[in-house]
Amino acid sequence: MATITYHDIVLALHELELNRDSNVIAHASLSAFDDVRGGAASVLGALLATCNTVVMPTFTYQTMVWPESGPPDNACAYEDHAEENARAVLFNPDLPADPSLSEVAETLRRHRLALRTSHPVLSFAAAGAHAPEIVNAQSLENPLGPLEWLYDHGGDVLLMGVDHRADTAIHLAEKLVGRKQFVRWAVGVERAYRLPGFPGCSNGFNAIAGKLAWVALQTTVGTAAIQRIPLKSLVEAAMQMIQEDPQALLCDDPKCERCNAVRGG
Repeated sequence: MATITYHDIVLALHELELNRDSNVIAHASLSAFDDVRGGAASVLGALLATCNTVVMPTFTYQTMVWPESGPPDNACAYEDHAEENARAVLFNPDLPADPSLSEVAETLRRHRLALRTSHPVLSFAAAGAHAPEIVNAQSLENPLGPLEWLYDHGGDVLLMGVDHRADTAIHLAEKLVGRKQFVRWAVGVERAYRLPGFPGCSNGFNAIAGKLAWVALQTTVGTAAIQRIPLKSLVEAAMQMIQEDPQALLCDDPKCERCNAVRGG
């Protein structure tokens, strides 16, 4: 098994035609590369050295709580959440990203030049020339604001060792095409939060892969496949799929509350 270096990753990003004009939303799995010298810091360093601005999700699902009642048709049962509520962690800007997210994303969150949005569940971290604008694009009412900024400014999606199930930009397509969004709740140090605009399930998103073959640039580093996809093209392809078939990109789990709520709507 060959050791992957910082230089190997930089060369791969250049092969994908990324450069100092590129603003990317990146999703990376460190384990997909097998052995990276320098670990997550090398992956992040290569991204920051190559691109103009790098954005990653730093979500904190551990802050979520559930009320005893709430809006109907909200893809959740309001009872029997006492144990989850008791385990909830108070959000603060220094709270680590959820363990389900990449070590690379957590490394970006801790980077001395990174900014982070203040959404108590769906925060993003950004570093680079446009980080302040991207961070300021998010609000509690508009959690996908950073993705909208990238959509409006020619940004790219970068999938590094992950597939479209990690691709948050598809949630923007769902929102723009009018697909049902949800309400969720979280707790912070000073207040509780009611969070509208919460996206649905992403487990069915790999169905879009075939629609993007004409715009996706691909390469490999070690055992990791890396894709660069123009965010605007991706969002428009997803919107077209949903317009042609309202059940497109939903998962096939009969117990998925969010996908079932979308189907019911």
